[in-house]
Order: sequence, then C-alpha cells, then structure tokens
Amino acid sequence: MSDLATPLDDLLAVLRASAALGPSALTPARLPAALAGRLSPADSDLAARVRALDDWHAEALADFIAEAHVLARALSRPRRPAAADAETRAG
Repeated sequence: MSDLATPLDDLLAVLRASAALGPSALTPARLPAALAGRLSPADSDLAARVRALDDWHAEALADFIAEAHVLARALSRPRRPAAADAETRAG
C-alpha cells in the first residue's frame, strides 16, 4: 500500500491540476493518470507519487477533489441574502 504523505503545497498543486479536468477524469480509475499528466511538466516527482497511488488512496483523492470542486462552485456564486436579511430591507 502506498502512502501519500505530502505537504500541503503538494495537495494544493494537485487541486490546481484538477481544475481543468472534466468530470469523467475525476473517477478513481482515471484520476491518477490524468493528474500526473498535468503535473509532470512542473513537478515530475509529485506526478510519480500521484501515479503510484493505490486504489484506496485514488478513491479518497477522487472524493476529496470532487468535494473541492463543489465547494469552489459554491464560493464562486454571488451571495444570496438570508431570509432574515430580505425581511429587514425597506422597499
């Protein structure tokens, strides 16, 4: 079993590399190769570690990245006023 014990900077690099991947690449079976291909030019060591992930770690990474993409989309939306905010407005 391989262990991906990376510094936070490596995890951020993986998240950045995942930004341009489509949903089909975010499956545990495809993710390591897709990420490694994007990471390889800038960080071949990190790309090799991602490519070497076992099935459990690939699935955990795929889940993490999928959740990160959901949160990123939520943060990019304009703020909607809460019900209490809407009730206090004059107009």
